[in-house]
Amino acid sequence: MRTVNRHTLLGHVGNIVPLKNALKVNVATNREWQADGERKSATDWVQVTVLDKKQAEWIEENVGQGDLVYVEARISNSSYDKDGEQVYATDVIAQLFNLVSKSRAHSPS
Repeated sequence: MRTVNRHTLLGHVGNIVPLKNALKVNVATNREWQADGERKSATDWVQVTVLDKKQAEWIEENVGQGDLVYVEARISNSSYDKDGEQVYATDVIAQLFNLVSKSRAHSPS
C-alpha cells in the first residue's frame, strides 16, 4: 500500500526568520464556520521550515510579509532529550513554495 505525507497551505506570510541552515516562514491561514447562528472565524499559524538553500534564498529575495503563498510540505516528527525529559516536535518541511500574489503593501505603485 502506498502512503502519502503531504500538507498543503494557501495563506499569507507573517514573518520570515533566517536560521543557520534553514529558513522559518510563518504562514497564516483563515477558517470560517457557523455556530449558534453566528459566523465565526479563526486564524491558524503554521511555521514552515525551508531546508533547500536555493529555495530559501529565493524566498528571502522575493517574498515579504502579507504575500499570499502556496506551500506543499511534508510533516516530520522528531524527539530529543532536554534536561532528562523527552521533548517531541512536529515540523512542516517545505517541498514546494510558490508566491501567488504580492500584498498591496509591497506592490509597486
